[in-house]
Amino acid sequence: MMKKFIPVIISSICGSLVFSALFMEEGYIDFNDLIGQFVSGLIVIPFVLVFGIPFSIMINAIIRDIKKCKPLIEFLLYVLSGVIGTSIILLIFSLGDGISIFLEFKPFLILALSCSVPFGISSIILKYVFKTVSSH
Repeated sequence: MMKKFIPVIISSICGSLVFSALFMEEGYIDFNDLIGQFVSGLIVIPFVLVFGIPFSIMINAIIRDIKKCKPLIEFLLYVLSGVIGTSIILLIFSLGDGISIFLEFKPFLILALSCSVPFGISSIILKYVFKTVSSH
C-alpha cells in the first residue's frame, strides 16, 4: 500500500495544478491567486483516493497474467480508468443537476486525466524501474 502513497501525492499535485489552470479567472494573475487556486484544487485528493487506489488494484489484477507489453497496457488501462472515473463522477453529479452537467465533460475529463496519467506513470515507474534497480 505504501507504493500507492507516492502516486497519490504526485497525481494530487498534478490534478491541483490543472484545476488551478482550468478554473482560474482570466486576467492578471499574481502568486497569491495561484496559491489560492492550488489549495482549492486540493479538492481532487478525495477523488484520487476513492477512484485511484481501487482502480490501481484492479489494474494490477488485470495485468498480472499479461506477458507482452505490460507497461504499455498498464498505462492504457490507467487512461481508461480516468475516463471511467470521470463518467462515474459526472453521473453522480447529474443526479442533482440533471443532464446539464454533461456539458462540462471536457474540463472534467482533462482534470481526471491529469490525475490518472501521472498516477499511472508513477505507479509504473515505481513498479518496474525500482524493482529492477533493487534486484541488482
